Amino acid sequence: MESVSVAADDAAQRRLEELGYTQQLRRRLHVWHVVGLAMADVSPTMAVVFLTAGVFLIGGTFAVGANIILGVVVVLIALCLAELATMYPIAGGMYSLVRRVLPGPISWITMFNYLIQGIVIPASIALGVAGFLKDLIPGLDISTDLLALITLAIATGIALTRVEVGAWVTITMVVVELVVLGIITVAALAHPHQNLGDVVFHPQVLDGKTLEAIGFAAILATIAPAFNVINGYDASLGFSEELKGGERAVAKAVIISAILAAAFIIVPLTASVVAAPNVNDFLSSDAPVVYSVDQSLGSAAKDIVDLGASVALFNAMLSLLMYFGRGFYTTGRDGVWPFHISRWLASLNRFRVPAVGVLTLAIPAAVLIFMSALDFLIIFAGTVIAAVYFCIGLSALWSRISQPEVRRPYRMPLWPLPPLVVVAFTGIALAKQEGKYIVAELILAGAAVALWALSRLWTREAREEVIAQTHAITGVAAVEPDIEIPHLQAPHLGHSQEGS
Repeated sequence: MESVSVAADDAAQRRLEELGYTQQLRRRLHVWHVVGLAMADVSPTMAVVFLTAGVFLIGGTFAVGANIILGVVVVLIALCLAELATMYPIAGGMYSLVRRVLPGPISWITMFNYLIQGIVIPASIALGVAGFLKDLIPGLDISTDLLALITLAIATGIALTRVEVGAWVTITMVVVELVVLGIITVAALAHPHQNLGDVVFHPQVLDGKTLEAIGFAAILATIAPAFNVINGYDASLGFSEELKGGERAVAKAVIISAILAAAFIIVPLTASVVAAPNVNDFLSSDAPVVYSVDQSLGSAAKDIVDLGASVALFNAMLSLLMYFGRGFYTTGRDGVWPFHISRWLASLNRFRVPAVGVLTLAIPAAVLIFMSALDFLIIFAGTVIAAVYFCIGLSALWSRISQPEVRRPYRMPLWPLPPLVVVAFTGIALAKQEGKYIVAELILAGAAVALWALSRLWTREAREEVIAQTHAITGVAAVEPDIEIPHLQAPHLGHSQEGS
């Protein structure tokens, strides 16, 4: 078995070299490590307890049905990701997959939408951790902003160490988080008040103080906020170059992560509605799931929720810094930015971790903690998530047409159905966003396209310098990767440099 694993790792390394990369990150993780990191990013407790509040507000008890539908779509997205990631097992996550398939302007739009999540979400999470810690420990005499900054600094410190350390920390916290979520679920199911069939098949929405059957327009409107609930399973892609077992292990990790994410969120979410003594009061609550937990567990509910939320949020923040830090690292290695910036981003520290990539997230996130615009950016994060998955659906559809010759260690079943459903679902989610978030997305896309056009100015100079430095360091001239992609191809500017 060990010889098979070594052979798979060797094959994965050869594939990296075919794509113009060298194996700079070390393969230290197994599938279960990577699934644990992805589950930390998913953060089931936070998804169930707090992210669902907006879904209940718009769609009433259809929040359950919406998330069941979303669970199916999530698996279809995972199938798309699995095929693309085995074709291109690169640490850049979804950015790298789109960059290899779609034209330059779209890849830059995807990159901007992808990377902004890694700055905005950790900042919002840090504030959340601070709030729940102060609620859990009333005598904690420190401002929320400062406490948020401290938790962000701790998470950043862990993210800068060996990848196994971060993996073990997140896995341990995921176990704690799931225990808390399990207590909430069992307590809810032990006190059922609503019929499961009615909850799923006869959803109701609150109109003023009256419960009414949900209409088609409200069903469509519920899709957009529901899209934020089951998310984060794609984090498994960011550790592709550190995963043992070859390309198919990447496919296994992302599919398992997506299925577990859907299950760990849908089951307790459904239980919370079934446990609600009064649906009207449930939907009127600012945090409906917390209402059900409080009704089921009484005075113990508050401490359990605060503990679970604190652990879940810190865990998600750590996983996000590790994941998106590797995304920034890959953009530097790809020579996306001016040469010296790219070289800086593509460097690794003594633990073979992309420290500059992590700090590129953490520093602006620390600034955002003290900015009033954070609330807008938190909601806008849902828009950019949908935009990225839309591009993933397009990539999974187009790659079979435009790149039939590229080897696919994993082929999704039922193609083209999965990418078509993903494109349609995410398209609806984007179309149902509020106008101000659509405008913000258009501004972000415009900035991305403008920088893509400007990048042609600096990539010419960067390529010449990369080739010269590569030859000086390795004695080997740079080579082109096996396929053509939009702009400067994967110069290795960190340790053990090799050009492309």
